[in-house]
Amino acid sequence: MRPLLPAALPGLILCGILAFSAQAISQFSFLKDHFPVGAVMVAILLGTAARQFIPIKASMEPGIRFAFKRVLRLGVAGLGFSLTLDDIKEVGFRGLVLDTFLIAGTYFFAMALRRWINLGKNLPWLLATGTAICGASAVVAANSVLKAKDEEVAFSVATVTLFGSLSMFLFPIMAHLSGIPIPVYGAWAGSSIHEVAQVIGATMNISPQALDFATILKLTRVAYLLPVLIIIEVLLVNESHRLISGQQNRGEHFPWFVVGFSAIVLLNSLHLLASNVTDLLQKTDTWLLAVSMAALGLETRLRTILSVGRNAILAGFWLWIFVSLWGLALSVVLFGHPFQGH
Repeated sequence: MRPLLPAALPGLILCGILAFSAQAISQFSFLKDHFPVGAVMVAILLGTAARQFIPIKASMEPGIRFAFKRVLRLGVAGLGFSLTLDDIKEVGFRGLVLDTFLIAGTYFFAMALRRWINLGKNLPWLLATGTAICGASAVVAANSVLKAKDEEVAFSVATVTLFGSLSMFLFPIMAHLSGIPIPVYGAWAGSSIHEVAQVIGATMNISPQALDFATILKLTRVAYLLPVLIIIEVLLVNESHRLISGQQNRGEHFPWFVVGFSAIVLLNSLHLLASNVTDLLQKTDTWLLAVSMAALGLETRLRTILSVGRNAILAGFWLWIFVSLWGLALSVVLFGHPFQGH
């Protein structure tokens, strides 16, 4: 580890600068009022632009890889500081049923697409995880198990970011045109839109009730990251059990940092930390995720993303359509009657 850190320093500094820039840009009043993209999403865009237009020295590559692989794990674990067991309890039984069926349905649909369209082994899992759980962070967390190609990861991140952003704009329009009740709309946005920032953007101008419930429901989806990655890991090992060292393979793939996420949720639920300390940890975690997403952008070459192919673009589109319609149907069934304390 010691020889790695000095070699990684130039690339880490570049990722850090991009992350700080992304945080500053995401705080612009125009963006906050009309397009709350969040620092993580801005960092991906800055990193991608930097790769395309700025010469990246070879000395920076080790640090970029370090940020993408190691810093990311800390960032995903740190998502636990935004969630407590009380939050999960607050969504109630109907909310948990909604999240569970939404996530399960998304994976089943992704596997069906895998049969209908030639998508390869990893892309359906990456797209489904980003769509069902928490966008870009979930994609790269799933990749820690799947070990997909960089262009598949970058494509999946770009896809869930694009369609999540479209949902942020289109869902409120649909709500106004169709007169969806506020409880149903909050459930729909919280269960079907990819990123937390996008959920906030889609509900903040609808009503405080929709905003609060959608945000809690969205954060609760993050709690599914651990069981989902364990299931993917088990299925992956089963597919690979022809390998001689099956147990070694299991240990190598297991996403231990997601166990760290669960431990942090439990710690956060005990309320042992002062609120200002928790706020600082949440902001630090956002910066860590922005660093790792800047690294992902720097790893992204537009030509390689485009090489993933038309089938992959179609798959991302149909997954977005499915999760939007499936989430709306579930929300109507579960919350289309009196709203009782979430």
